[in-house]
Amino acid sequence: MKKKLRIGILGGGGILNAHAPGFTRLQDICEVVVAETNPERHAHIRQLLGEEVEIVGDYMDLLEREDIDAVDIILPHNLHAPAAIAAAKAGKHVLTEKVMARNVYECDQMIEACTQAGVSLTVCHDRRYDKDWQALKKVVDSGELGEILFWKLEHNQNVVFPENSWVRYRDNIGGGAIMSCLTHQIDSLRWYGGEIESVTSMSKVEASRMEGESIGAIIARMQSGALALLSINWYTQSHQAPDGLWYEFNHVTGTKGEAYFMSGKGTYVKIHDNQSKLFEYNMKGEGSFVKMETDNTITGHQQCIEEWVKSLRGEDANIVTDGMDSRKTVEVAEAAYRSESTGRVVNIPIEPQPWQ
Repeated sequence: MKKKLRIGILGGGGILNAHAPGFTRLQDICEVVVAETNPERHAHIRQLLGEEVEIVGDYMDLLEREDIDAVDIILPHNLHAPAAIAAAKAGKHVLTEKVMARNVYECDQMIEACTQAGVSLTVCHDRRYDKDWQALKKVVDSGELGEILFWKLEHNQNVVFPENSWVRYRDNIGGGAIMSCLTHQIDSLRWYGGEIESVTSMSKVEASRMEGESIGAIIARMQSGALALLSINWYTQSHQAPDGLWYEFNHVTGTKGEAYFMSGKGTYVKIHDNQSKLFEYNMKGEGSFVKMETDNTITGHQQCIEEWVKSLRGEDANIVTDGMDSRKTVEVAEAAYRSESTGRVVNIPIEPQPWQ
């Protein structure tokens, strides 16, 4: 029988609510120690992970411990790179919450440190592990949509951070809403439709909310020739209403059919001539869609953590968000910022530059 893994969780902020269930459901094969500097968070950490969970003040203390096998980094974005590099030098495998880092320069530093140390680097882009998002990929990969022509991916929230929140500051978050959360859509687009060739972008800053943009849009040309429109709106107050906007929406149009995912509703597909080898249809007329049945018993975060833990135990694991791949998502977001600043279309790849 393999020994229990010891995982160091670096940080105890809000995203721990998503990560903690991933570890508690695996408590027979792994246990966690949390590093959190703010003692006011300790009670909530114990609510999530159990009263007996060990909490330390400085994550560097965890990295020095021989009983820690790997770390899960859920710190502010500006700390992802230094924490991952320090963990790699200490011989710890690394899982980090998205976004991987603030720019590709920092991503490259993380990749180099982990490669030199011989440890793995995984990024928790949870949408790739979510069953509904996977269902949409299954439809696209089936080929039944024909040639893919157009993608539309949206992210809507009403985001108001406390005045002292780290997210309000450009240097902490890596820009604004585009780097922080439109990277969900960027990463999924790359996963669904292949790599992006060029982007142009515009954004809107509302200084009362944060230094970086609260609203942004990217138009992308895929290497496949398809076009894509990605948008994020952190100023809409209706996304949580019963009859309000969707939180996230992904729609793909092909020459033979189309499909979409809508948060809270599921994944749907329509083959235009109603002739399908994979999907059954009732004739409902133009515009009708059929729902894909999915098993949503666990979240994408939980599935990502399960696959990561399996990989650490030497078991077969489906890791689809390693550091090399996730770097490309950061690259697209950074290219969008360069497009905004220059007023030009930016081709990918871009030349890495230190954070300024």
